[in-house]
Amino acid sequence: VAAIGEGTFGAGKGCNEFFCVFVGTGIGGAIVHNGQLYTGASGTAGEIGHLIIHANGRHCGCGGRGHLEAYASRTAITRTILGELKRGRTSILTKLEPTLAEGNGDGSALRSGLLAKAMKENDSLVVETLTEAGTDLGLGLASVINLLNPARIVMGGGVIEAVDYLFEVASQRAIREALPTAAKETEIVRAKLGDNAGIVG
Repeated sequence: VAAIGEGTFGAGKGCNEFFCVFVGTGIGGAIVHNGQLYTGASGTAGEIGHLIIHANGRHCGCGGRGHLEAYASRTAITRTILGELKRGRTSILTKLEPTLAEGNGDGSALRSGLLAKAMKENDSLVVETLTEAGTDLGLGLASVINLLNPARIVMGGGVIEAVDYLFEVASQRAIREALPTAAKETEIVRAKLGDNAGIVG
């Protein structure tokens, strides 16, 4: 529904061939082909969050292994940061949000806005974690470019909206890793409707 919203009134307007990806708690995606939402044989087409990017990699919430969502979603970013804090890494995050001190808490306080504040302070742990997540997201997008050859990729979701760096790393890596012929025809843009994309759709 977010893709429908973006296609009708947002960043996908006027484009008949685009892929929409939203990065938040998980990673959701949708394919628009010939101006229509393409849902596939069972209605699950576009599930970029479950592309396998690391064979025998991390467990995903769906039960599979090595899926993009296990590396580049806010849930994955939170898990990585909490793990590093428990191992003794220092971060401004523990000053911005005391419940994260010494790795305590379930990470629910580690929202996208907090990551954005830490990025402004050039926090090494957050920069490192978001670089890794952005790189993996870019690899997933490169596969989308190679497979679907979209004219445009629309990226949105809470983490993308809050942290410019993640968008930049992911989009640059996607273009660099995708097949050159396909990559030069793919425009990667931000979603325009924000949290309202789904409601509008």
